[in-house]
Amino acid sequence: MRDGLGDRAIPYLLIAPAVIALAVTVGYPILYNVYISLFDWNILDSDAPEQLIGLGNYSAILADPGFLHSLGVTAGFTILAVGIEFVLGLSLAMLVNEQIYGRRLIRTFLVAPVMATPIVVGLIFKVLWHAEFGVVNYFLSLVGLGPVHWLSDPSTAFIALLITEVWHNTAFVFLVLLGALQMIPAEPYEAAIVDGASLVQRFRYVTLPLLRPAILVALLFRLVFTIRLFDEVWALTRGGPQSATETISILIYKAAFEQFRMGYAAALSILLLGLTAVLALVLIRVLYRSEPT
Repeated sequence: MRDGLGDRAIPYLLIAPAVIALAVTVGYPILYNVYISLFDWNILDSDAPEQLIGLGNYSAILADPGFLHSLGVTAGFTILAVGIEFVLGLSLAMLVNEQIYGRRLIRTFLVAPVMATPIVVGLIFKVLWHAEFGVVNYFLSLVGLGPVHWLSDPSTAFIALLITEVWHNTAFVFLVLLGALQMIPAEPYEAAIVDGASLVQRFRYVTLPLLRPAILVALLFRLVFTIRLFDEVWALTRGGPQSATETISILIYKAAFEQFRMGYAAALSILLLGLTAVLALVLIRVLYRSEPT
């Protein structure tokens, strides 16, 4: 009986260090954020939160036009970025999955962007988008266009940021879907060909259903990381011009480190965490439903 009890305890003992590490590095910061979000705390006035206001920060956020604007920017940017990355990633994965000449070289070039850190990508593209010295405007000038003030014009800053994000992260979707495509057996395609299915029908009724779990995994990761995007936005525009690219993450940073409203910033971060968690849980539920029974 002792041996049985010891055997059952071994798995819990093995995962205990990881659980403790997560509790310390993730759980405690979240709980502390919840705690300080209940205070009207400006770090210029005091070293610790003192004035308890309950849910006052949350009600102020929901009534703040700046938050509603940032929420709209974040939602629009996330939908466009994730949608474009998915379409491009799937198209490139299907192309490279075919027996085409030089596909290994193509795959190497496609994977390269995802290896760069977001802040490095942001700084590189800040030079590329420069109105006077940027490469983009140089090529536009060759065809008689430009110069375009990509990062200082509200009508183009969002587009420049979107293109930068898509270039950087399409490779992730590509890798996930390419791996899934290479695991699909040939038998379903052979059966579809025998039944007279066209190329479009094979894609719709064979490829997409078998790719569905991988698609949802790719969308889940891209959704979570795009919603909380900060590095590239800060490097390129710092949320400007005229708040055209001010996502919720940028709003949190400005509230905490420019206005020093730590309680307000903590409440913003909790709302962002809750929004991300809800969307992630919805996608995970869809993912489990897609698994064959």
